Amino acid sequence: MAELRDYQQTLLEQAEAVLQTPGARVMLQLPTGGGKTHIAGALLRRWLRNGSKAVWLTHRTELADQTCGMLAEAGVSAISLKTWQPGENAPSVPKGAVILMAQTVGRRTSRMQVWGKYGEGHILVIDEAHHATADGWQRAIDQWPGRVIGLTATPWRLSRMEGFDHLFKELLLGPQVSQLQADGWLCQCQVLMPRPGEIIRGGAINAVGEYSESGIEQANRDRPDVMTAGALRFWQFHAAERQTVVYAVSQDHARNLAAVFNEAGIPAAVMLSDTLPQERASAIESFGSGALRVLVNVAVATEGFDLPDASCIVITRPTMSLALYLQMVGRGLRPKASGSDCLILDLAGNSDAHGLPEDIRQWSLESRGNRPGGDAPVVRCERCDAVSPAASHFCVHCQTPFGKDCTRCGTWRAWQRWSYETHCGERHESVCDLCHHDAHIQASLPVTEELRKLSNMEPDLDSVLRRLLGEERQRASGADEGRKKELRSLIAAREAELSGDGLLQAFRNHIAELPEGTRPKTELEEYRLFPEWEHGLKRDVADWKEELDKLESKLPDRRLIYKNARERVLRALEAQAQETGLLQEAAPIRSASVPGPVAEVTAPAPTGGKEWMSFVQLGEWGKASSMGGRSVKPIRFRDPSGNEVSLKTWADLFFQTADWLAQEGLLYEPFTFKSIRKWLINTEPIHPNGREFRFGRQLSNGLFIDVGDVWNAKTIAQLSGRLLTEFDQDPAHFHVVLG
Repeated sequence: MAELRDYQQTLLEQAEAVLQTPGARVMLQLPTGGGKTHIAGALLRRWLRNGSKAVWLTHRTELADQTCGMLAEAGVSAISLKTWQPGENAPSVPKGAVILMAQTVGRRTSRMQVWGKYGEGHILVIDEAHHATADGWQRAIDQWPGRVIGLTATPWRLSRMEGFDHLFKELLLGPQVSQLQADGWLCQCQVLMPRPGEIIRGGAINAVGEYSESGIEQANRDRPDVMTAGALRFWQFHAAERQTVVYAVSQDHARNLAAVFNEAGIPAAVMLSDTLPQERASAIESFGSGALRVLVNVAVATEGFDLPDASCIVITRPTMSLALYLQMVGRGLRPKASGSDCLILDLAGNSDAHGLPEDIRQWSLESRGNRPGGDAPVVRCERCDAVSPAASHFCVHCQTPFGKDCTRCGTWRAWQRWSYETHCGERHESVCDLCHHDAHIQASLPVTEELRKLSNMEPDLDSVLRRLLGEERQRASGADEGRKKELRSLIAAREAELSGDGLLQAFRNHIAELPEGTRPKTELEEYRLFPEWEHGLKRDVADWKEELDKLESKLPDRRLIYKNARERVLRALEAQAQETGLLQEAAPIRSASVPGPVAEVTAPAPTGGKEWMSFVQLGEWGKASSMGGRSVKPIRFRDPSGNEVSLKTWADLFFQTADWLAQEGLLYEPFTFKSIRKWLINTEPIHPNGREFRFGRQLSNGLFIDVGDVWNAKTIAQLSGRLLTEFDQDPAHFHVVLG
């Protein structure tokens, strides 16, 4: 019987104190590998001395057998029963524990009360209690007459957002993963992730909010090697000498992975849910001896599974579940005899969604709501593939810098937060995105020196622009404040109604407000109506919380902010110019900083040779159904700064138009023309509906544009001008030579 560690002893004493209260419901949280079952064994050994009895609920056959052995080592008399005779009460062991399958108990409790042999002084242990919100588990807990303690590493449920506070009344928290690592109870780990183009994609999401097996495989069908050969290559580069557990997507995928490893001369085997016990035992023994280097499984080596010799975990399965992610990585965190660390090869990019294993997590029984959006909690090093916390200034593994201090504001910013303003002229430098847009708006404002002298707003025009931008940001973010305040009030009032003693009175008031002919006439009818009415109240709360989450995570429209600030400055300057009578000298204010048109033609089509046309004229000319009766194509493109680019096709014209907007910092996110419902620009050369671009090109800021041949010259001529107009640029300042 192993002696408890200090933190285990503390949790044991806390659990015993809470369980002294009749009807106590307590959840105990401790990271994978922290020893939850050892604490529970010590608890039962003490609890059962006075003649009490216990039931241990688990959902996996191998966990039942493993728990039975653990309890025996702890000095607890225990038996494991996979089932019992239907129609009978659940079996019991005097002064001992019976280990039952949660699935069996769930089926039995749907037909009868099964706890006839147990009373108020007995205890129910729920293993892997994050599953307890499932109907069968919840029913078993509700009917249990005694105390309940739930054990889990992750009080987190993917398919349910309401939390666990309806099942458990108190949560006992153990040390965080980082603390157990610091004390040597868990080993250190390092997460590595391949380049974005080599990440296994998630695909379709099923009814419980998780990626489906078929959806994952379908999402990666156009690059089959990434799920097999790609995994082998990444493992060979980083972890070829390590004992490795691989988490596969499906049984077929697991077999394919094992075949790829074996073909490369690396001994590998699969362990699936239908693998025979003797085959599973043989595989684990071979893995422990080193004869087997790689063990591939599908959701087998997760909860309660102990493989202390695994010094590398390969995750090829994308998951939306934080619990599953931590269960998978937790298999490799148990201390190694050699004192080595564990490598987590995150081929599915799960750390982008869930963070690192050692992150501090604030567990709670209460509803967590929808997870906020935003940037990934980690950053990947391009040099060594290691994953670091997003706030890191350097790679935790190789010390490669992730950014630098801004020369304007002094704030450290990551590389992807920088913009290079070479197109703004010599007076500008490279600045971070905190400064870039303010500086860029100032640079692009058509403000002449004469107008600077006329301006009496403030001596420092920079201060004016920053003040106006701040006001516009506040206006944009404050637009939804009233609704957010209203939603918080509604949620608080409804939750108070649901949790307080006034729930029954509220139900009575609801009945009284019903039309005369629809009110329940008997207590049975009222009993049947109550759950539906209560569910409606809870659904309202869930809908309000979802709306509030969306509002709180909503990002302001930066383009609108800058546009409004720019317009305010221009209006003020124009007004001052009019008051001083110098409008003619400064006009046209809105085009003072761009060169004039070059040899514009007014004919409906080129009449011969090569001639310049502005986009405005090009768009008008493009409306002619006959296209002027000639076959022409664009030859050169000139932007307002006078820079010229050669063109070969009409698609090139649209590409250069979009790229100019990207270089100006105006086009920085996916874009679609809503009027034609067509995605034109996206973060990768794939449409949101999964259809590939016919001809995808990458813009200077990394976005991709669809320049396929689905448009004719007429359409592209019109849409190019419309694209500029969408971003408040005057098409007349852009010129194209046709020939």
